[in-house]
Amino acid sequence: MDDILKNDKGWRFQLGLLRGASPVIDLIGSVVLFGIFWVYLRSSLALPPPLNDIDIGAGGFPRLLALATLVAIVAMAISAIYRLLDRVPVNWVSVRRPVSVALTIGLLILQSVYFEQLGALPCVLLFGLLTMLACGERRVLHLIGVPIALAAFIYVVFVLALHVNLP
Repeated sequence: MDDILKNDKGWRFQLGLLRGASPVIDLIGSVVLFGIFWVYLRSSLALPPPLNDIDIGAGGFPRLLALATLVAIVAMAISAIYRLLDRVPVNWVSVRRPVSVALTIGLLILQSVYFEQLGALPCVLLFGLLTMLACGERRVLHLIGVPIALAAFIYVVFVLALHVNLP
């Protein structure tokens, strides 16, 4: 009955592609994310060690990121299991715009694939714009301004401040 809503033209049906108990969805998401970040951790372990003892090396930051994320994922899974075993009624969630969500996931994957071929800043500009369009943004000033501001921020922080050579 939650999927049937009343608007000014009468009753209408609103489709939620993903609908389920919040702890169950959290647990499924935890398992998927744990697998992804486990592979990420294994890949970071293959990176070369630092050249000196005070440096973190090429794999230091990815390894730290993977470990911290894995700890957070385990905490989320434990919380989901606790909420499943609790007698309090669970919250139900649904995705109201599944096409936008799937399209945005696809754009993020494509961004990671084309990052080196396009270059960091053009990639951020292009995929920032495309992601905003996929999420439903239609205001022209936002579509132009946000990707430019994001690329400028990345340039200032990474290139000017940290002296990182971006692709």
